[in-house]
Amino acid sequence: MIWPEQLVKSLASRRAVLFFGAGVSGNSLSADGTRNPRTWEAFLRHANDKCKSTSVKKEISKLIASKDYLTACDVIVTALGREEFADLVKEEYQSPGYLPSEVHNLLWKLDLRISITPNFDNIYDTLVSQRGNGTVAIKQYYDDSVADSIRKMEQVLIKCHGSASSPRKLIFTRTDYAKARNQHSNFYELLDALIRTHTFVFIGCGLNDPDIRLLLENYCFRHPEAPSHYFVMRARTYSAIVKNVFEESLRIKIIEYKYSKDHSYLATELLSLVTEVESARISMGTSAVW
Repeated sequence: MIWPEQLVKSLASRRAVLFFGAGVSGNSLSADGTRNPRTWEAFLRHANDKCKSTSVKKEISKLIASKDYLTACDVIVTALGREEFADLVKEEYQSPGYLPSEVHNLLWKLDLRISITPNFDNIYDTLVSQRGNGTVAIKQYYDDSVADSIRKMEQVLIKCHGSASSPRKLIFTRTDYAKARNQHSNFYELLDALIRTHTFVFIGCGLNDPDIRLLLENYCFRHPEAPSHYFVMRARTYSAIVKNVFEESLRIKIIEYKYSKDHSYLATELLSLVTEVESARISMGTSAVW
């Protein structure tokens, strides 16, 4: 795998935004070493098991099988009640006390100013708080001070879907997405501004996430001559023709790492990227910033 030179330069000059998803947390272990965070699909199946109605369970299973996770989540929340569903989210993504994986450590070593994640867990939050000695601002999508942190040139981690520690403000259903875009339009305008002025690198994310799709589609069609962003994913996720469609319709360049069930090759490739970025910073004289 070869990291594009332009991406390395953008990362080295800190003109890049890291956007990482659930795939990054997949290898983290709970504090007792017995479990990993469930994928979103696995979590929805787990939540579906808690529903009492057999007919509702069947409908939800069909939605999950068809990859319509947002509608499935809406139905689950309706069936269980938002409080019970929020408790399940906390039990899954907060209570086990997951520890950072090697991928989390390598993302931190990229030493970028702005990171964004839709992840509910607090794994990376804890890491940056400890490694940054409290200097990294952690902001939620509903915080009024997000733009202020970016303007002040602070290192900032933005939780674009909220955190399991505040489950009532999580964005996890189709209704939640629509509500957030209307009630927090300033935040989405900020994301639009960032993607126009920075290079985004998406790691451990899915192309079906509504926020990601909307962000990239708006960028692609509003700025047809603008540079592409980068989407890192494991090989064999999509066929060549499907990848080509995504690259053209979303203005992205897909970078693939070798396939394995545990994503272990991602850490290997990120280590190579960190080395290349550090070398480029020495050449550019941008090694020390914070």
